[in-house]
Amino acid sequence: MTNIINKFTLLLCLLALTASVFAASEAEYKKLSKTYTLNADGSQEFRYNMELTLFTHTAMNGTYGESFIVYNPDYQVLKINSSYTKQKDGNIVKTPDNAFVEVLPRTAADAPAYNNLKEMVVVHTGLELGATIYLDYTLTSKPGYLPELDIYDELLQTSPVKEYTVSLSIPESKPLFYTLQNYNTKPAVSTVNGMKTITWRLNNLPASSRDPFVSTANGDVPFLTASTYASNGDALKALYTQFTPANDVQLTAIAENITEGKKNDTEKLQAILKHVNENLGYSKLSLQDAGYKIRSSNDIIYSAYGTEAEKANLLNGLLNAAGIKAEAAAAYRVKADPASCGLSAISGLLVLANVDGKQYIMSPISNKMAATGWNDATPVISMTNAGTPVAVNSPSTHINYKVSLAVSPEKADAQVNATIGNAYLPYYGSYLSIFAGGDKEATESKAQNNTTISYKTSQSLKANNGYVMVSLPDAPVGMAHSYYCSMNSTRKENLMMPCKVNEQYTYTIQLPAGMKLSTPETVKTIENAAGKVVISVKQKGNTAEVERSLQLNKQLYTPAEFNNLRNLLTEWGNPSSRTLLLSIN
Repeated sequence: MTNIINKFTLLLCLLALTASVFAASEAEYKKLSKTYTLNADGSQEFRYNMELTLFTHTAMNGTYGESFIVYNPDYQVLKINSSYTKQKDGNIVKTPDNAFVEVLPRTAADAPAYNNLKEMVVVHTGLELGATIYLDYTLTSKPGYLPELDIYDELLQTSPVKEYTVSLSIPESKPLFYTLQNYNTKPAVSTVNGMKTITWRLNNLPASSRDPFVSTANGDVPFLTASTYASNGDALKALYTQFTPANDVQLTAIAENITEGKKNDTEKLQAILKHVNENLGYSKLSLQDAGYKIRSSNDIIYSAYGTEAEKANLLNGLLNAAGIKAEAAAAYRVKADPASCGLSAISGLLVLANVDGKQYIMSPISNKMAATGWNDATPVISMTNAGTPVAVNSPSTHINYKVSLAVSPEKADAQVNATIGNAYLPYYGSYLSIFAGGDKEATESKAQNNTTISYKTSQSLKANNGYVMVSLPDAPVGMAHSYYCSMNSTRKENLMMPCKVNEQYTYTIQLPAGMKLSTPETVKTIENAAGKVVISVKQKGNTAEVERSLQLNKQLYTPAEFNNLRNLLTEWGNPSSRTLLLSIN
């Protein structure tokens, strides 16, 4: 008996040890420091200093085996102040010269105009469990390369941070606007020799979440924005002055060529958007890594590629050159003091236009509505009218399917009549294939906020032990086909849904003699503070009727509201609610 108790006790200890190991972080930043300095001559310095202790093989061999520093050697000087590893026993392993490897940044690989950029890869050596990586470097930018001090910093790292210091130094006469949000601490402010320094000391920051759909736009991730621009309008003006004017002769000629034969402004807009998206390559180089510089439209056209900002420049220019009044705008990552948000806080650039009574919210890298058009979580600010908020009309996210099914033991033929909100539909190109598959007789009718689609589809059925399974057609863009319906049972962060969901499906199934419904008849309703799900299955004579509907009350859900939301989405995403079981006599 004692033996059994001892073994049981040992098992509990092993389980506790395993739980503690898996609960622990892969690594921990003992210290992390970022210092930004804007000098009186316009030059800037960024100093980065970290002490990172490794706890797992994943951290050692993958996550933290290398550090990456992107810079422009034509205007910036990188100095490695120190780089070494202190092993668990105190032994120091200095980073050898051949562990500093300069490569071309991946984002610049397909952009010859930016092939002068460098990425310093620091390969950390002497790693072992319990070792601490020390890295200290300074990146100095020449006067004029970076227009102003411009910072957007999400404070949480992939591992916890014991001590995190962020410091900003600027000439005393220079204005500085900043926002530290979702973390309660006040900065220390000092002035020495004409330089004002603002310093935040943050302690015991947790690791950033690995849950999906976590972002600062959700409103609960700590971040810092800071800018020495006089206003965000001035910041946007600095970028917009690089845009090519619509009266550029070559731009006008290209716009005329692209829109030749188009009957109205809608067709012209679609042709221009398609040209910018499909005929020009896309370089993923960020605005920051490009030094907040963009090339002219002529350069983009001749090179046949562009960054997002450059393609926005071209899209805006071509539309205006074609006589369509377009407005370039910036979508921001966060809601913060506008004056503190310079160019680094921009999540993307877009172009807006009102054509034939419809507002277009265009991404220069997609044929679909720019993501910012789906919600008002983050501000959209005009570049054309620098600093002016842009009114974005909420698109329709309604989906309504009415389906008639004629079933036999061998197949199920469906006639689908669907109304799809304009949020789901691309601005150009064939979308009937997305919904209607290969049905050549599919038709569509456009309205202001949605499109009605009619098509036929057929599925083969195969009997198994006297039963067949019939899949009920639904919208491929619907919530049931998204990852939102299979999320973890708990969540610690806010969740921003892509839209305020409103989906309705009605199915009428004609059953021939000898076939009957074997799916149990039911009326299931789940209604809570997050929204409502209704699933109804009934049979009347030779007709089966199925109704499915999902309504979500809002887009942003807190962790306290997540369980209600998940209950709805888990039920909605269950494949059995989109499948009918029929018996064959």
